[in-house]
Amino acid sequence: MRSFIGLDLSATEKLALDSWRQQALPEVMPRQWVKSESTRSRKSTKARYDNTNSQGPAQPYAVPAANFHITLSFLGEINHRQHEALVYELDQLVSEPFSLTLDATGLWNGPKILFASPTDAPKALGELAKLSRKAARKAAIEVESREYKPHVTLVRKATSSLPLPLYNPNVDVHVSAFHLFESVSTPQGVVYPIRQSWPLKHNMSVREKLRRGITDE
Repeated sequence: MRSFIGLDLSATEKLALDSWRQQALPEVMPRQWVKSESTRSRKSTKARYDNTNSQGPAQPYAVPAANFHITLSFLGEINHRQHEALVYELDQLVSEPFSLTLDATGLWNGPKILFASPTDAPKALGELAKLSRKAARKAAIEVESREYKPHVTLVRKATSSLPLPLYNPNVDVHVSAFHLFESVSTPQGVVYPIRQSWPLKHNMSVREKLRRGITDE
């Protein structure tokens, strides 16, 4: 299955980020709206490129809020044996909960995405990404070694012609677990169901947790 290790956002956090996107990028529409408009336009103008629609909309479109996530490690296609080995390795992973603020945006020309990211990523996030990649390698899964850049993809097929957001987001995200996601293609677009989850726990004594009023439940 095509998979990745990542962080999910709560429903409230997803709605807050999507609300910001609608206000700061009002010209970006959901994929199905763009696709419908593109189809009508081709029919009325008899466009020369008949295959454009089969490849998806050519203009930028908004990622559904339900798909918002932060990737820790992209795995690609993994087989059953690799999956079992990965689950075993992730069962051993120990890391603490943390919070971050999505308060910046950026555009990557390669994958053509506009994203939201934290200006100051917490050290715990980078460490968790590093540990997840290590677990994948132990499970005989090849993962990229380039610098980790946490982000949430908001717009696909974005180019430099896309107007900049009217203002930056300011969405707090609280992370208490990480997950193994599957990437599944459907007629309505890709979806990312969570296949397994692991809680993040504070690495301190019970007495220290009580003193600070911390629970891992």
